[in-house]
Amino acid sequence: MKDISLFIFYVIGILGCMAQNNPKSSFGENDLQNTSTDSLANAIIVKVIENKPKNDPDAILNTYSYNSYTKAIVSADHEAINGTVDSIFKRKRKGLKFKKIDSTNYLIKKQLEKSHLYILEKVSNFAYSKEKEKRETILGIHMAGFKKPIYEVLAIEMQSFSLYNTRVKVFGTDFFSPLGNKGKQTYWFDLEGTSEIQGRKNYIIRYTPKKNKQDVGIPGILYIDAQSYAIQRNESKLDASIEVQAIQEYQYFPDHKLWFPSANKIQVDKGTSNKTVTLFGKLRVATSEQMIDSSIVSTNEDDIKDHIYLVAQTSNFDITLNKPVTIERKGTAIELLKVASERDSTFWEEYRTQEITDKELETYKAVDSLTSARNYENKLSFIRKFMVGYITTPYIDFDYKSLLKFNRYEGFRLGMSAVTNSNFSPKYTIHAYGAYGTKDKDFKYGFGIERRLDRYDDTRIGIMHKNDLEESGSLTFLTDGRAFYLFEPRLFNLTYFHKIKDVSAYLTHDFNPKLNSRFQLSYQDVTPTYQYSYANDGEQYHNYQNSSITASIQWNPFNKYLQSHWGKTVIEKNYPQFSLQYSQAFKNVINSDLNYTKIALRAIHELRPLNKGTTSFQVVAGISFGDLPVTELYNASPNQPGGDAILNRFSVAGRNSFETMYFNEFLSDKYAILQAKHTFNRFSITSWLRPELALISRFGIGSTAGMHKHLDIEFSSMEKGYSESGLEINKIFKGFGLNFMYRYGAYHLPNFDDNISLKFTYYLTLGF
Repeated sequence: MKDISLFIFYVIGILGCMAQNNPKSSFGENDLQNTSTDSLANAIIVKVIENKPKNDPDAILNTYSYNSYTKAIVSADHEAINGTVDSIFKRKRKGLKFKKIDSTNYLIKKQLEKSHLYILEKVSNFAYSKEKEKRETILGIHMAGFKKPIYEVLAIEMQSFSLYNTRVKVFGTDFFSPLGNKGKQTYWFDLEGTSEIQGRKNYIIRYTPKKNKQDVGIPGILYIDAQSYAIQRNESKLDASIEVQAIQEYQYFPDHKLWFPSANKIQVDKGTSNKTVTLFGKLRVATSEQMIDSSIVSTNEDDIKDHIYLVAQTSNFDITLNKPVTIERKGTAIELLKVASERDSTFWEEYRTQEITDKELETYKAVDSLTSARNYENKLSFIRKFMVGYITTPYIDFDYKSLLKFNRYEGFRLGMSAVTNSNFSPKYTIHAYGAYGTKDKDFKYGFGIERRLDRYDDTRIGIMHKNDLEESGSLTFLTDGRAFYLFEPRLFNLTYFHKIKDVSAYLTHDFNPKLNSRFQLSYQDVTPTYQYSYANDGEQYHNYQNSSITASIQWNPFNKYLQSHWGKTVIEKNYPQFSLQYSQAFKNVINSDLNYTKIALRAIHELRPLNKGTTSFQVVAGISFGDLPVTELYNASPNQPGGDAILNRFSVAGRNSFETMYFNEFLSDKYAILQAKHTFNRFSITSWLRPELALISRFGIGSTAGMHKHLDIEFSSMEKGYSESGLEINKIFKGFGLNFMYRYGAYHLPNFDDNISLKFTYYLTLGF
């Protein structure tokens, strides 16, 4: 950051990543006099927990709604900054060598005299009903420098609405709530005295994480209503490499005898501790001392980042309780109105609960002018597309991950893939690709066109054609979204492909944001690339035609989505998740040779205990019957290449594949697979070496009817059950790690080496 423009772009980037009647009190003055403060505090906390069903707005109210105004500012105290122009030197063996002049401190100090570094304002309406959950509708958004708001910023939950849940969120990080199910296991409580808020007496209780719970707890102070045992106010503070102070205030509604959240404030400064903290589940923040380059010497030792702070304040108003609310399209957590980013000054004057100062207005002008001059909005759009695999141009996005791939059949696959973007047309999308294999000397291609019929229900119709290769026996769910990885692990080892000429027409539709579907009609001409024939009804087929219909449904019941006029965006992925797919082929329809039924199911679940890693489970099952050549069977996702020695089989490990199962070793028409994996938190060996340990176990079982129909090929089925277990040490260096798996049980092989798989892993993914 060598000038103010780069520094503010850095700040913008951080922002983008970043009831019924209550019982009367059973405690009196005698209790305060005759009981120790910690015992009384624990007794009060017990009463608070007992009365949660009567004090938690989400539990006691059938509906509620309110408007909120949020203002977030990134700034610094310009008087505290040493604005001297800095000389930068590089430490060499023979002494210091001059590198350059750095005017960052001078320029930012000068800018701070008239404006802040960044400002954001947002106005939202929140509506809640027990039947349709909670919905935030963003009525107005003003992000300095941006005409189109950054979705990741809109999705940030600075502070939890309620402390009554098991977990609370502070600046995007989860902690155990002092009033949750694990509150008493996590915190020490102490009564510090009493006071009054809105004319009602309260108990002031300090909560402090126990020594072995400091990573999952956050210290703070609770103000508890002495009559209803409801929260009147909460203050908490996280002190690590950054300091986060959070305050939540409540308003009392006498008619409902309920305290309802009315305001909150978050302030983030440089911390006084060297403790590293992870924010938003992804962003690891260390102290400047941990990241400093000791070979760099500056004449100005004042680090500008030490002075920067963020303040975000929210006020809730127009609060109505148990009044009718309207929530359309159940399942959307946030809805962004099309006009939200186009609001004029009259709108903001009406909804602002805080006066806007001249310095804040000047911040809008300064950042707008800077981002426009530096074209930062377009640059950020380019980066966002690049991080998910696209190089964007004004009308066409090029998929750069298709440029070069490798597998054992094609060799190097050289290709180009492109798709039109919304600038080309908001309704129509055209896509096409071409690829050439250096080993099979064959050209592949595909193209299609799609029309969007409804943005909110993601209803689209399309047609496509491709002449390409597919892995024999693979299972693909049509509703799977695009996943971008720099490496596609199993692709390296694949050898069993079939050629496919496919013409398809499809319809997609979201029944609600959490339940989406795709229906597809297909006609395929299939030719295996390996020696194989399928015997059926007295004929042998090496090449065959297939006419089919497929219905695929994806249900993510706990995901959170943001809906805008640009479409639907996942803002929080939660589990479990379910996929169901049904396929039916019809013989003699457009010369089809096959008649079969296939049903497949996938369930994925993750358990995320605080600070204890992640335990994940995946179940995949399929059943099929009818005319089923090997291309339509299930291969259980093997990933062990051939080779006599362990190192001869050294390759890339997959994400959910059987690493010790050899390709084409097992094929099934009925099968089930279970995978269990526990990933521990990364542990530090040095400041740069922080590997991640994962324990993995997989089990598969299956059967195959009509083995005699498959000619010129040998394979088995898994009636006895296939087992493998092992471990991964991931992210050892730049995302690379090692995978070790061992095959055991009914299909254990006589040669010990053949049961072992040793591969490298790559777990660095890009994307927002």
